[in-house]
Amino acid sequence: MLQTVAADLSDLARVETSAHALLDVVTELSAVLEEENRLLAEGFPAGLVGTSDRKGELTAEYADLWEQVRAEAAQALAADPDFARSLTQAVGDLRQVANENLARLEAAMTASRRRVEAALAALHEDAAIGGTYGADGETLLAHFPSIGTNFHA
Repeated sequence: MLQTVAADLSDLARVETSAHALLDVVTELSAVLEEENRLLAEGFPAGLVGTSDRKGELTAEYADLWEQVRAEAAQALAADPDFARSLTQAVGDLRQVANENLARLEAAMTASRRRVEAALAALHEDAAIGGTYGADGETLLAHFPSIGTNFHA
């Protein structure tokens, strides 16, 4: 009986440790997403925002820790209601900032797609007008302004 109680306390301590680590990860992930949202709001293209690697690492940590805590979370959180409120609030904040992040990333990708489409359209238009050089590499005089008949060397 004593071993069972000790094992239960050990499991509870492990879950509590994981739950506290989860709160730390949730807090840091929220901060990373907020920074990314700030940069995206300033107009930085999504590909130039340097938060992607850390965001991926924290997301993986979050998934691992949640898996460790999920099964016994109710018991662990019941032991410390203040911590439970803090974790619940932090996860709610994370969801909110993650939703904003998703919207900003979609907007940034749409803007990038429009820039690429505009550049391609300009290239196609330029190609349709014709190049400065002919197929044989000679200069096409039609692309240079006329110097007129009153030119003196």
